[in-house]
Amino acid sequence: MFRCPACGVEVQKGWIVCTCGASLGLLRQMEAVADAWYNRGLQELSAGRPGEALAWFSACCAARPTDAAARLAQAKVWGQFGHWSECARAAQRAREIDPTLPGLQELEQLIQEN
Repeated sequence: MFRCPACGVEVQKGWIVCTCGASLGLLRQMEAVADAWYNRGLQELSAGRPGEALAWFSACCAARPTDAAARLAQAKVWGQFGHWSECARAAQRAREIDPTLPGLQELEQLIQEN
């Protein structure tokens, strides 16, 4: 989710124009870009290239800071590399965004064990 740059109202899924009349076309395109970056991260991860996956997940997080799934994916890759402090930071951010995110508790347990 994001907010209208003109009035600050939270933009609902599917809106092309805000209730204030501002066009949301460019923001919608950015959403599509963030989705593509997340999906590319998943592809790289499944291809056995976690470093590339981390770059794509990080790009998605930068473009869409409220994406809990991207933060969790980023955290998991940091964990694969053994970078537990970065893993914990990303997992904490995912928890702040969505404390009910599936897979989060398991990752937090792994972080505590390491």
